[in-house]
Amino acid sequence: MRKAIITLAGAALLMAGATAVMADHHKELPPGPIHDRHELMEGIGKNAKTIGGALKSGKHDPIAKAAEDIQAGAAKIPALFPKGSTHENSRALPAIWENWDKFESLSKEMGTKAGELAAAAKSGGNVGAAADAMFGNCKSCHDDFRKPDEKE
Repeated sequence: MRKAIITLAGAALLMAGATAVMADHHKELPPGPIHDRHELMEGIGKNAKTIGGALKSGKHDPIAKAAEDIQAGAAKIPALFPKGSTHENSRALPAIWENWDKFESLSKEMGTKAGELAAAAKSGGNVGAAADAMFGNCKSCHDDFRKPDEKE
């Protein structure tokens, strides 16, 4: 359990750092899907930070709501990546459109994993393992489909 919490805290910090960097580029993004997905991902990052903080503190009360918000956001991801929606300040890699099925699958899986985390938080289940699975999904997608941050 301790390992899962440390892993999750690291993932939450990674998401928080990414959110801070994304905020820097926020004003430089064009209106439409690129801007909208930035906003969505920023919200998902804030919820991930909430989950990581709750796990670290041992106070799991906010986890279910944050996971449900991530689940709802995950369902919106594919629609915000229409083919050709690129911009120099976007961290979206061309690999998204080159391997669309995997990208779409990871988005759907994120929703599933977030739903499982919410259910675990509500039922007193293994929240650490469920959070670890959700954060692992986030990392998989970021590793394959997002440009690294210069500060990472």
